[in-house]
Amino acid sequence: MKKSRIVFGICFAVFIPALIWWLIHPSQVAEQPLSIPRQPSAATNAIIPQKQQENLETKRQVVAAIESALNAPITFYGKVVDQNGSPVPFARAAYGLLDKFNESGSNGHVDADANGFFTIQGVRGAAIGVNVSKSGYYQIHKVSDQYFSYGSGGDSTSKPPPPRDNPAVFVLQKMGETEPLVRIEKSARLAKSGTPTVLDLASGIVNSPGNLQIEAWTEEPEGGRKFGWRCRVTVPNGGLVERKNQFDFEAPEEGYVESVEITMRRDAEQWMSQQQRDFFVKLPDNRYARMSFTMIAGGNHYFLLEAFLNPNPGSRNLEFDPAKAIKLP
Repeated sequence: MKKSRIVFGICFAVFIPALIWWLIHPSQVAEQPLSIPRQPSAATNAIIPQKQQENLETKRQVVAAIESALNAPITFYGKVVDQNGSPVPFARAAYGLLDKFNESGSNGHVDADANGFFTIQGVRGAAIGVNVSKSGYYQIHKVSDQYFSYGSGGDSTSKPPPPRDNPAVFVLQKMGETEPLVRIEKSARLAKSGTPTVLDLASGIVNSPGNLQIEAWTEEPEGGRKFGWRCRVTVPNGGLVERKNQFDFEAPEEGYVESVEITMRRDAEQWMSQQQRDFFVKLPDNRYARMSFTMIAGGNHYFLLEAFLNPNPGSRNLEFDPAKAIKLP
């Protein structure tokens, strides 16, 4: 569970206004003691100037508001469905709470019933993040995981609490028919002058006879940190085609090109030192694969790659089931 996003959302809703108050009153803040007395005595009131007392009272109110938000009661209603809207029975709903200040929040999980419904109750916090999962299903970013505010109003990263009669809907993508695939993860350093690095998609071995070739070129920086760079990915006697959707698992029959270049100009409006692309791959022996390729051009040059190869020539099914993964020697 990525609780940092929960914290980010609630910060904008609750804590950022408090921090802004401190920022716009720097001289007043510097004059205050680090501790905040809950109930000043009569003697304290007689000594501390009125303005300081007002500042202390404002701080106490802010602290009280934060403590109240972190202690808000939470009763959460959710439902898990698949991509067709059918209930996903007995899915796991893991949750994280923003119920503590300056330390990790509490977490737990519940299971959905036979109709996909679940309830989280008896907990407290300013916000809750919920992430659903089930074996045989894919998670969908921002659809399988969502964030909700309870101690304050919702914002761009979190939503208001869902009522019982209109539960929050979480979607999982049901896995289709799968075949055994080879999965490799690889990273390797690249020369900056175009010297090729060769990788075999069936074994993950670098710089041996292979079926994927990567080359990179880099300009010297001039008057700044930005520089031009480019990378060429080639499948000799085969080809690549862009993969555009997370759930595109069938490689196309046509449209492949032997080489693809990733280019970053020095004067690019949105200059970056790395780029990521997803491709379908057709090898010369009529085997198919899909891969996520990342070129990193900052400092020493590297590529990162995750690929799934169907070892059966002619089969374009690239949907991966970890239970059927072909283990490499």
